[in-house]
Amino acid sequence: MRIPVSFLHQWRPQQPHRRGYLPGDGVMPYLKETNHSTRIRPGTIIVFGERKAYEVVEVNERPVDLWPEHFQQEWARFTQWWAEQVVSGREMGDQPERATWEHRPLVLVIRPADQPTAKPKHYAVRASRPFFVLDEHYSVCRLCNEIPPCTHVTTEAMVDLEMANTDRLMAIPAGHCLGCGEAITARMKAVRFPGPNLWRPDLGSDSAVFHARSTCDEYVSAYRRQWEEKGHDELQPQLPEDSP
Repeated sequence: MRIPVSFLHQWRPQQPHRRGYLPGDGVMPYLKETNHSTRIRPGTIIVFGERKAYEVVEVNERPVDLWPEHFQQEWARFTQWWAEQVVSGREMGDQPERATWEHRPLVLVIRPADQPTAKPKHYAVRASRPFFVLDEHYSVCRLCNEIPPCTHVTTEAMVDLEMANTDRLMAIPAGHCLGCGEAITARMKAVRFPGPNLWRPDLGSDSAVFHARSTCDEYVSAYRRQWEEKGHDELQPQLPEDSP
């Protein structure tokens, strides 16, 4: 099963679905029912946990004295920030209240969509958290019962993508841009990353070079993130020594 690369960067159901929002005061108050968004209610089928389909039994407010500790701390930070903004002269509207805070914890009660007699489970979820909502007739992987694309498919796709990228990099000659693979001439601006070549170690140190142009920016950014994780912080915006 082939899946678009975009599904690997941000998973979503590979079938008809909508973005669902929990009920409650202050949660998406202007939400309209469309082909893309909906309000979650009892009977709604959502994707939860490990890409599994669950039926919503009910959604309830969680008593303030039963808020998990991290919600209590986040509320304290939020109200402190709000007060600081007011003191600075910024218009912040009405004073926030726990009962309508959009990030307060709600109690989401769900059970597996294919097990209508199963005992429902209760979860504390952020009121502002959206969920993928599925149609009544939805598809699952016959092997693992996950919503497609399942973990097995995305893992295989990631491996294939990495192998294809490795083959692409290995075909790039020394002194060429590690992004587009094209040669870098003496008239072109380029960015070199000093130190070991993280993508092509076989080319030696100070060999990681990219075109300094918009079409190669994505590759430069990706390499820079890995390069900085190695503790480097100073670029050498120059042509490689062996450039033509």
